[in-house]
Amino acid sequence: MAVVYDKLDNYNKYENLFGRFKDVTVSKTKYSIKIDYGKKKVFLNKEGKSGHSGILTLINKVKKDAQNYLDTVGFDTTKSNDIFWSFFNDESGMLGQGLEFEVAKIDLTSAYWTKATNDKVLSKETIGYFNGLEFDNVKEKKGARLRALGSLATVKSTIVYNYGKRSRDVIPNIFNEDFRSLYMGICNGVAQDMQTVLGHVDGVYYYWDCIFVDPSKIKQVERLFKDLGYNCTVEKHTAKVFKSKHNSYFCCPNMKGELIEYPLY
Repeated sequence: MAVVYDKLDNYNKYENLFGRFKDVTVSKTKYSIKIDYGKKKVFLNKEGKSGHSGILTLINKVKKDAQNYLDTVGFDTTKSNDIFWSFFNDESGMLGQGLEFEVAKIDLTSAYWTKATNDKVLSKETIGYFNGLEFDNVKEKKGARLRALGSLATVKSTIVYNYGKRSRDVIPNIFNEDFRSLYMGICNGVAQDMQTVLGHVDGVYYYWDCIFVDPSKIKQVERLFKDLGYNCTVEKHTAKVFKSKHNSYFCCPNMKGELIEYPLY
């Protein structure tokens, strides 16, 4: 069977061929698409490549660990999965409309993988296997962690086309509801840790796995995160808060000097 890898942006090129085949099955997740023509399969992703040869093994190990954790330790999969991905501290004294102020941006290193490790969701065997893989760069290594852990929450939808016309849909399928709840629990744990640290240092804002504080609090924040089991990196920037009737943002540049507008809720 022929197998082709290409970029997601080229999906239309393959869709235009559907009319030539009696049955074409298209399976989609958030980050990839698989097109099955019968004698040929096309895999589309952001990079347009097959990816690291060890990723599938890593994914299987993570899922095995998740099942073992659920079977032995247990996790309340019925509890709320509502996660506050960001929080702005209105009492931080940084509310001057359009006024710039100095902040330290502190990023957690591999936050969700670290949380899963610290909570013993991931086994030593899986961690050792991952650490033994060789990657071309840091970006590829980060992507492998995210893909492997994120596989616990993967949702796949499948559509079948008959000579180019949609014939039937397969209801979006969450592979494992308990896995997804466990994954969301890991993410929620990171969010709670972020809020805890933000409160201790009267920080300005946090978004996912990065926190913004007064530069004088850098050492304290690093110590707090270390006590929670995280490593982190630090950048110093000039930020400002923009608020209007319809849009509100915490504005801060990245290392390239590009202004990033983080949403306020």
